[in-house]
Amino acid sequence: MRLVDTPQFKRGKDVEAFLDAFFRARGWQIEPTTAREERTLCLGDRHFRKAGLHVLVEYKSGLQTGATGNLFFETISVDRENKPGWVYTCQADFIFYAALLNGVILVFRPPALREQIEGLKAQFRVVKTSKQQNAGYDTHGVIVPLAYAVQHLADKVIEI
Repeated sequence: MRLVDTPQFKRGKDVEAFLDAFFRARGWQIEPTTAREERTLCLGDRHFRKAGLHVLVEYKSGLQTGATGNLFFETISVDRENKPGWVYTCQADFIFYAALLNGVILVFRPPALREQIEGLKAQFRVVKTSKQQNAGYDTHGVIVPLAYAVQHLADKVIEI
């Protein structure tokens, strides 16, 4: 099965479409980043423009947050290669973490998350993905309660 055929990929694309529509309705011009910008330069998923302002945004989908009450901050992307996760690699201006079933979008600044991640790993559980979400490797990250992220980590919380 190819990545684009997985339910996880399709759910992520649905969340991206929701976020695009949500922010376009608020006056933002949104364009996808190029494959090079996203994969090689780690500049995120979207260019956001409005009134002369241009920012790069990485989208993260937290659909599982509705059931678990937690966010997943990826610290290792591919464990068999010890490839760093998005907490370390993201060079976008902002991360929009969509906890849609909780009615919020959390806005994080990547450098601030990097400053906090070691403390978060010491304070909360570090886990790897389960149920064979990825073919031949696991992703690792720290599980952070939504309430803690809202109070201590998010730069802004947008209610939807």
